[in-house]
Amino acid sequence: MKNRIYKEITCCLLTMFSLLACVDLVEDTTGQPTPDKFFGTLTDFNSFISGAYAPITTMYGTDCPYVACAGGEDICVSSVVRWRGFEQADINSVNNPEEITDILWNNSYSSISACNTLISLIAGNTKLSSEQLSPIDGEARFLRALNYFNMVRWFGEIPILTEQNQSNAANEPQASIAAIYDQVISDLGIAEKKLPKTQTDKSRPTRYAAKALMAKVYLTMAGYPLNKTESYALARDKANEVITEGGYILEDDFSDLWLWQNRNTNTEFIFTLYASSNNGTGGYINRSVRPNEEKGWADWTSDQRFLAKFPVGDNSRVKGTFYLTFNADAGNISWQQAQVAEPYVGKLRDGGDKSGNYAGSAITNIADGFYPIIRYADVLLIYAEAANMAEGAPSTKAYDALNEVRLRAGLSSLSGLNNETFDKAVIDERNWELAFECNRWFDMCRRHIVADVISELYPSRTIDDHNYLLPKPSDQLAIMKGVRQNEKY
Repeated sequence: MKNRIYKEITCCLLTMFSLLACVDLVEDTTGQPTPDKFFGTLTDFNSFISGAYAPITTMYGTDCPYVACAGGEDICVSSVVRWRGFEQADINSVNNPEEITDILWNNSYSSISACNTLISLIAGNTKLSSEQLSPIDGEARFLRALNYFNMVRWFGEIPILTEQNQSNAANEPQASIAAIYDQVISDLGIAEKKLPKTQTDKSRPTRYAAKALMAKVYLTMAGYPLNKTESYALARDKANEVITEGGYILEDDFSDLWLWQNRNTNTEFIFTLYASSNNGTGGYINRSVRPNEEKGWADWTSDQRFLAKFPVGDNSRVKGTFYLTFNADAGNISWQQAQVAEPYVGKLRDGGDKSGNYAGSAITNIADGFYPIIRYADVLLIYAEAANMAEGAPSTKAYDALNEVRLRAGLSSLSGLNNETFDKAVIDERNWELAFECNRWFDMCRRHIVADVISELYPSRTIDDHNYLLPKPSDQLAIMKGVRQNEKY
């Protein structure tokens, strides 16, 4: 009990420091922990890294990542008028977009700051062996890579702050997109070597989490804006390592993935964020639930047009993805009978302690939740896409990877496709399989199809390349002298 309380206090103190520091991103080292002060045991380092998770978990506990990805067909924010521009990739029409972008920017840099401090402390520590600290160093680099991967896709060119230059954050110039991806790959390469193959704590990354994320990064690098098509082979090979060595398998029932009771035992999650109401990291990770029934916010939902796109026979995945039957005094009723504008999201709806108090416009308490950053089905589809693109035609193994996901959904196996039709099948499958997991928007961006998709829903919209990025927060432009606003914002 003493160690748990100690860990939670440490986490809260670091989280407070990180959130305050992120306002100006200038590190004041006065009084900060040093290798010879406070950090004498492995418990100290393990406690400190909790502060790198807290800002990310908090961020995914808000609406912000989902609203920022609302340009994909899966997420609908039409119920919140001020956010509709996100859905149309028309951020200039949004009233105060910094309501969203501030949280994405500040929480990501808060987590990065904690990772940088920890990496520096590990490098200077003389009390513990490198074997003891190496896995924690790998963990910090994994989290730093994840944050930069998100930020470069949201904001494009940003400053790369590491343990070496963080104290000069206000003057650091923004780095090119290519340089940011180089930093991400470098961190993941180190993490891959230092992280263990397995973790008893399911909330912490393994070697295969680093490999899986690296496969996803390489897949992204192969597309817009870098268009490094040679990275398809690298994505294929990293995904293959996870498939052949990681020991992951798809759950038999798609719906079982999203049950709170299975969060630590399912065989598919590779890296997942867990929010707990017991340690201060809780939050309504999925707020797409009915306010009057589940104390949710319902600020974002699904879209009935997206639901209609699911293939006939995809019953298992539809059941696990959408929330289509509501409880009512008169019995269960469909979402249409409930007279709601759009279907709700079923993924992530189940939680542990639903202790939040809905008070008309606010939830006063936090609750449990979890959010998979990357799971095995994603890796299978990464392999299928990357192998087909790298080899010019779908191989037997690429078909096996794609069909494994389809068969679990209740769909038939595919065969006899050429390079182009197989590629379309994989991209479509990613849309259905990974809905509401902040993938579709990024898939649209890297495949440079935002204009094509948006025009289906909003024919009058004119899309150009600036619509692929968010505006950078204006307060950070004033503080960080090397940062320039993205084009046309």
